[in-house]
Parts: sequence; structure tokens; C-alpha cells
Amino acid sequence: MRTANSNPRTRIAAIAGLAAALGSALVAAPPAQAADVFRMQYTSEYAQAYTSTMSEDGCAFSSISAAAGTAFGGGTTMFYSSSSFNVCTGEGYSVYGEAPTEVFTFERTSVHATATVPLSDGTDIGLDLTWQGTGTIERGGSTSRDILPGQFVQRTTNHGTIQEAVVSGTLSFENAYISASKGSSMTVVIASQ
Repeated sequence: MRTANSNPRTRIAAIAGLAAALGSALVAAPPAQAADVFRMQYTSEYAQAYTSTMSEDGCAFSSISAAAGTAFGGGTTMFYSSSSFNVCTGEGYSVYGEAPTEVFTFERTSVHATATVPLSDGTDIGLDLTWQGTGTIERGGSTSRDILPGQFVQRTTNHGTIQEAVVSGTLSFENAYISASKGSSMTVVIASQ
């Protein structure tokens, strides 16, 4: 039994239809596009400490914090801030500053940093702080992928650790931690024609 249509006109029409469909598909297909690939890797080592208090009458709130760690552009920095606000009188103040560290050593469970930090009120504060890890080292990580069809694809991974710590040195704090993380990012940007 023969299944093909032997009518020449039907065959020609079928071939013409197929050619037209292929031609339309080729015309509609997007042209090949160039792509730029951007890769970034980073490592972050960081220690932070802070204390906040509230007066017994609930009027005055104060906080102080200090941190040391790797800077985005390279090197290491130390940060300090102090603020106080009285909700009953509406009075408050805040000072803050950041400076490159003079000493920065980061080990898995210990951080030592020193710096003379110029503050926003025109004064300086000398900081010499040591963080010593006390709690369990907690680990975590994440991976994400973002896609915008025809424009870009981005994949980001991040893995890190965090540990509670105690601080000794020129200031004392109620809360402190040490953290370290490593991450990478790859972005493929599709160039428009």
C-alpha cells in the first residue's frame, strides 16, 4: 500500500509550503549575538562588636559599635560609631568614622585590629581590640541564578562562617562576632546587535 500522494501538483504545493515555512523560520530566528562574560571572586574577613542600652525610665537609648575587616577595594579598615538619643527630650548625637588599620590579623577564631579613627565631630579615637571566638562556628552558603532572557544570565555563590566572640582592649562590648566568607559571581551579558 502506497501512502505518498502521487499527484505532482500536491507534491509541488507541499514542497512550496515547506520552503515557505523554513524561510519564515529562518527570517524570524534571532541573529547570533555576542556576549561579554564578567567574573568576580571575593574573600571577606570581618569582626564586629556592639553594645546598646536603654535607661530605666525608657527615655535614653545609646549604642556603640566597632568593626574591622577587609575593605571592598583592598586593604583592611576599622570602623567606629557611637550614638545617643533621648526620646523624652528629643536630644541626641552621633559620631562615626573609619580608617585603615595599623594592625589586622585574622585567624579562624581570633582577630586583632588597631587603628586611630578620625571621627565626624573632629576628634580621634584610638582602637586596639581583640576578638576571641567563644561559640560554635556556624557555616552557611547560598547559590542563586538570575536570568533575563536575551539580556543576561548571572550566577552567584557565597559560603561563609560566623562565630560569637568576646572582645578585649580599649573598649568593652556586650555582643560580638567573627565572620569570614568567600564568594564568586559570573555574569554573561548578551550584546545587542
